[in-house]
Amino acid sequence: MKKITAEKEIVPNTLEDAVFTQIPEKIIKDQTLDIDALTGASYSSKGLLNAVGEAVKQAGGNVADYHQRTAAPKTASTTTTVAATANDDYQNWRQAPAKVDKVIDTEFLIIGAGIAGLAAAVQAAQDGVKVTVLEKNAFVAGNGGGVEGIFGINTDMQKAAGIHAEKEDIISREMELGQYRADGSFWVDLVNNSAENIDWLVKQGVQLTHVDRYHDTCMFPTFHWFKGGFASIGYVPYMKARADELGVKFILDTSATSIIRDGERVAGVYADSPDGTLQINAKATLLATGGVGHNAELIAKQGWQTKNLHYCSMPSNTGDGYQMAMSLGAKDMLLESPEFMMNYIQALPHEGVHLYIDPINGFMSLPSGGPVVFVNQDGARFVNENVKKDNLLYQRMAIKSTKVTYEIFSQKIYDQITAGVDGADEVLAKAVETNEGNSLFKADNFADLAKAVDLPVDAVVDTLKQYNRFAANGKDEEFNKDADMLVALDEGPFYIARLDPSNLIGIGGVGSNRKFEVITDDFEKIPGLYVAGMDSTMQYRDVYTITLGGSACAHDVNSGRHAAMNAKAYIASQAVTA
Repeated sequence: MKKITAEKEIVPNTLEDAVFTQIPEKIIKDQTLDIDALTGASYSSKGLLNAVGEAVKQAGGNVADYHQRTAAPKTASTTTTVAATANDDYQNWRQAPAKVDKVIDTEFLIIGAGIAGLAAAVQAAQDGVKVTVLEKNAFVAGNGGGVEGIFGINTDMQKAAGIHAEKEDIISREMELGQYRADGSFWVDLVNNSAENIDWLVKQGVQLTHVDRYHDTCMFPTFHWFKGGFASIGYVPYMKARADELGVKFILDTSATSIIRDGERVAGVYADSPDGTLQINAKATLLATGGVGHNAELIAKQGWQTKNLHYCSMPSNTGDGYQMAMSLGAKDMLLESPEFMMNYIQALPHEGVHLYIDPINGFMSLPSGGPVVFVNQDGARFVNENVKKDNLLYQRMAIKSTKVTYEIFSQKIYDQITAGVDGADEVLAKAVETNEGNSLFKADNFADLAKAVDLPVDAVVDTLKQYNRFAANGKDEEFNKDADMLVALDEGPFYIARLDPSNLIGIGGVGSNRKFEVITDDFEKIPGLYVAGMDSTMQYRDVYTITLGGSACAHDVNSGRHAAMNAKAYIASQAVTA
């Protein structure tokens, strides 16, 4: 390889001068063209690097020889060379600790003991694989404890209830709603495996009670309810008991902190535990950490508003799996991945992780829309306020494009929405009085509503007068809202409430193939690394299409099981070639 040399030194006086001084110095010192661009001068930096490359060619050199970084040695028992495609934004997730207190060897390491992690653990242990599960919390379940049910098509339970649906109808509808942007083979796999997965769960002891259309929000009756209405009752205890019976080792209250690599192969993780720093060596590793649903920075990266964000997810779901995968150069799907993002009103009661099922402030109640009016920062309507009828999660999608959104309703409409909820009027009155976050106001006329939140008065008044005209005529001339949802705002008192984001979970971020092997941008697998559950996302784009009620949970189980099966095959292949 021909050595690159410098002819003269230039003292920088400007950012551009720095480009032509600092970058050549780095090229000469490190003998590489893999130099990061200087902040604020990326085009100049890249132009200089390209020019040096051309000079190397003209001198008879091979440019490829100068495109390989030399990584500093690590203080670990395994080689931890980082590929050139690694993402330096997450480099801390691939750094070895200065000291290791304990070394653990296993065959299959699962990071996360939620729905997917437990399914993977039981499947792998059934297949004779030595399994270790690392869990950040002091208990198993993760975010999965609040899951209500699971999707399945043509299961024994459905057949017994006389329910039948065509698989291809479901798959085609999902592809249509996703604008055909996903690889449909992932949907084919999930749907075709769904009945067998549920049969397998039942054999492990999981308790299911009945099947329906999930509050009539799904296109098909494919939602299988867990006993007690939650996985924490019908799924988790039975799967944990089965894993224990099969000899799975659980290490709780322990967080993975960085990836171990042996060459290009992922060989386990380092972790912080109450007993110190662990080095867990594994022949295959599965990321099942529950997604990014409790990480405001990653949620903002997707374009969501995070001011006043309420979390319905576990605090442990901070995107650890995503960040570990990204540190290795995994395919980044986060910008296309959906959040279970809904609306809530800060002034109304909103404590706890189960806000989404609150009868007043939940994702099917007052803030979700219906016979109300949504207006943006300009005081204009911008969406069919009853779009939740097609998908509960549509209630927040258009709001993603506004600076702020307010919901306007009358006492009559509030009473209609909260009919049957004890003490609903008292709750509203107290909320107006305390007004947490200056998010809820009451007035006797439209102008005062607008003034209360500093919206353009004339615009709000005109919008609501026009809306009342639509209601009187039974026809929404803007967004074609159903006539029964066009309830006139013709009798006060009136209310205006700011709609803030409430996030249940985040799906995905990590690209994978159909074997649930983590892949790079070039669709090449990262050897020894798998992804399952809410860390993976390939069949979803931007919004979770609830046509298949419970498909996220079905994906958890399916990806966990099949990642385990494929990891077993990978481990066996490595043993043969060793």
